[in-house]
Amino acid sequence: MAQIEYEVREQDLVAFNEHQLRNSASWQKTLRRHQAIFPGIIVLISLFLWFYYQDTLAAIYAGVTGVLWGIFAPLYFKGSLRRQLRKMYSDEDRANVLGTYTLRAEPHVLVEVHKNGESRVKWSEVLRVETTKKHAFLFVDLDTALIIPKATVKKGDLQAFIKEADKRIDQAA
Repeated sequence: MAQIEYEVREQDLVAFNEHQLRNSASWQKTLRRHQAIFPGIIVLISLFLWFYYQDTLAAIYAGVTGVLWGIFAPLYFKGSLRRQLRKMYSDEDRANVLGTYTLRAEPHVLVEVHKNGESRVKWSEVLRVETTKKHAFLFVDLDTALIIPKATVKKGDLQAFIKEADKRIDQAA
């Protein structure tokens, strides 16, 4: 029986939502548009200005604008997204989600202990485990997961817990 204790912070909640959006086709399309397509068009206009009109100064301005757009527009969108995600959760929602958790992998259920009490989730209801560089997510629904930040694990071995969870999910399927 594997067990871990960890703390969920506000930045971990934002990281989960960003993880969900990174897998979203519409978000990828928007980023690709502002990172490559629009800057590419502006650079083509720059080349047209330089070759057709022989206007070097305007071509340089347009080219630099295209390159800067490609660099800074995605950064702006990511910052704007983070601000929107922080506004999306009320203080009450944050109070319910943030804090210290204990997860215990029992043979038939996943036990989650939080300040609001204890909940049990059958392994057949856990869809999958996804790991990133800084987090592990145990999906209990298509858009709902238990967020486990690797940096805040206080007790237990996270890798052993993830292996145990994968094994239990496979057995329950």
